Amino acid sequence: MILIETDRLLLRNYQVSDLDDILQYFSDEEVSKYEDFYPMSEEQVRSMITEWKDMDNRLVAELKSSQAVIGSVGYWIDEEGHYCIDYDFNPKFCKKGYATEAGNALVLYLFETVGVNAIYGDCDVRNESSWKLLERMGFQRIRQLDNQSYKNDENGNPIFIRTFLYELNKSARKSVSSEG
Repeated sequence: MILIETDRLLLRNYQVSDLDDILQYFSDEEVSKYEDFYPMSEEQVRSMITEWKDMDNRLVAELKSSQAVIGSVGYWIDEEGHYCIDYDFNPKFCKKGYATEAGNALVLYLFETVGVNAIYGDCDVRNESSWKLLERMGFQRIRQLDNQSYKNDENGNPIFIRTFLYELNKSARKSVSSEG
């Protein structure tokens, strides 16, 4: 089990008791708009929590002041062995720095505890909030990818989008930190 503490947040494993808080944002059309999922039902969120509660690469962001789960952060390893981060936050808690705080804590964990040397992130080019978050965390845009598909339409056909691919190297992060 993982527990990462920041000034205002606890990043921890999913729990069954998180259902109501998580449902608020995973069922939100605005949250799923640029993601690989559509708004989720209560049963879908319950199933996801059951699957993810024992996974140390899938964490919730809990607000320490109220114990409310306000978002999710995590990472996965792609086919080439690259560590890639992802995140989703309840829109009610956006524009307060929580996603940046959680993302930076996850990046530090991956560099310092897991021992990775580079982390990647990608997002739909239209998702300005997401690519600005990556840039606030020090990620560098390395290229645009065309004809990416993360989900299908109602007929099962892939929906093709353009994405920005970002990278953050441990050495670059240290030099930015030492300059700041």
